[in-house]
Amino acid sequence: MNGFNKTRVAVYPYDNEMYPYLKYKSMLENIDIRMLLSPAGWALGSKKACGYEIKTMLTADDYSELDALWITDSINKLQEEHLYEVIEEMLRNGKQIILSRKIHPETYYAILETCKRYSGALIDKSINVKDFTKENIPLSLQEIYTPIVCVAGIGERTDKFLVQLGVKHCFEKMGYDVAMVSSRTNSIFLNNVHAFPAFMEGDLPAEYKIVLFNHFIKEIEQLKEPEVIIVGIPEGIMPMSKLQVGYFGIHAFEIFNAITPDFLALCLYGNDISDLYLSEMKKIIQYRFQTNVDSFYLSNTMQDVFTVNRAMPIEYFARETENIRLLVSNLEAAAGEKNKIYTELDIEAMVQQMVKQLNEYSVTEVL
Repeated sequence: MNGFNKTRVAVYPYDNEMYPYLKYKSMLENIDIRMLLSPAGWALGSKKACGYEIKTMLTADDYSELDALWITDSINKLQEEHLYEVIEEMLRNGKQIILSRKIHPETYYAILETCKRYSGALIDKSINVKDFTKENIPLSLQEIYTPIVCVAGIGERTDKFLVQLGVKHCFEKMGYDVAMVSSRTNSIFLNNVHAFPAFMEGDLPAEYKIVLFNHFIKEIEQLKEPEVIIVGIPEGIMPMSKLQVGYFGIHAFEIFNAITPDFLALCLYGNDISDLYLSEMKKIIQYRFQTNVDSFYLSNTMQDVFTVNRAMPIEYFARETENIRLLVSNLEAAAGEKNKIYTELDIEAMVQQMVKQLNEYSVTEVL
């Protein structure tokens, strides 16, 4: 531990899945990210992310600066045999293991045995404790009086989590007290951020999930008394095709029935799109979920449209920020003020729109 009682960690396996944590690391509690570690086969070695060099191996000096290895989720697939080897090396060097990644039971129990062998510690953060049960919960919705900002995405990898943290950061910088329910089930170590509740992933009937999520948000409102609640919606809002159905937008359906957003930001891929496309997306959201899209966000991730109509996984690739900005300029020129479109560089402007709109709605005197 360092002087501020923060655990000094190396993040493994690092890729863009963890980028939001780095960009908004000021929100981290009890954790000090010192290093990023990535498998050599991912071709990220010697590159940088938010000022951190991405390493493929650690030196003796590196180990001396660490208390633990934080095992995180990743976009890229990781062979668990390799994961075990990295963990064993960490335990051999007297470091703790923090686990927030779902792994195979065999690997998990092998890690536990290795911890015993080296007298090490495994801190399991991968288990999201259920916040409610359906027992004694009436099938009725409670009124939420706090303004709710929802962040949804057309599909996976549209920067939903990055936008959620960015919106929270900007609201807090403006002096507002903010609570956030993440679109991720393992959002840990973040100030006043609640992970997406485990009961939404269980086998409860949909009607109970809707009611329980409503009660979950109501409890946050009553206990935290925030001025704004940010709610991230997991996965996508709809299937990409008949062969790439995702989760059919089921969580979006459940959440939009549980709560009514006062502002909805919809995250899109950075592909070339038209003003007509944005208008159609507004109609789809209105018809499917009876709510309105207030702004769009364009991510730097493009979806390979030729892989959408096949059974194999959809492929993605990055697009330069300059190209995204040019696309936004062209869309704004075509649509005028009709569509509000933002990028990663414009999240503060998006939040200014949110504040203005919430003021106009007179949702709360605070705003």
